[in-house]
Amino acid sequence: MSERQRTTSGMTRPITLLVEGDSDKALVEALAPRYGVYLEELGIELVSMGGAGNAGRFIRETTAAGHRVGGLYDEAEEHFVTNALGRQIGEDLSGQGFFACRRDLEDEMIRAIGAARIVEILEANGEGGKFRTLQNQPEHRGEEVADQLHRFFGTASGRKIRYGTILGEAVELESIPDPLVGLLTWCWG
Repeated sequence: MSERQRTTSGMTRPITLLVEGDSDKALVEALAPRYGVYLEELGIELVSMGGAGNAGRFIRETTAAGHRVGGLYDEAEEHFVTNALGRQIGEDLSGQGFFACRRDLEDEMIRAIGAARIVEILEANGEGGKFRTLQNQPEHRGEEVADQLHRFFGTASGRKIRYGTILGEAVELESIPDPLVGLLTWCWG
């Protein structure tokens, strides 16, 4: 997908990509051009739904407007997407452009980049001390580092969004999580 010359001329309908939250949107915005998908140039709209519970409304509105619609969702929220698409729980939704993240997109990125590398990223961004403070709290001491990182991203206002961008820029292209590869590849389908 690294051919920058791709344009909307090869697309038959406008595309809207739905993600659950603003941090997911920031991550996709940062990662897409690295993968060769230039959202703005291609006229692809990336929309934060404010939670998967809003999937039905967003899917109805975008399909009614004639858009191809795809997106990312957390496995635990699959019922919202399947209901909106008229599908069954457990059915593969990738053919319809929807890709499941096991826990959530942050969890996918922690696995893809690796906990040790993300700790380095926190240090480089001046938050290593804050992360160590969280690690030393009694309720988090016995947790895996990946779980501690997941918790850390959600502990301060705006942190998930900020690190969405940072992680989207940090992940090695060959390590991009499958749901993101699926979504970005689907854009050309």
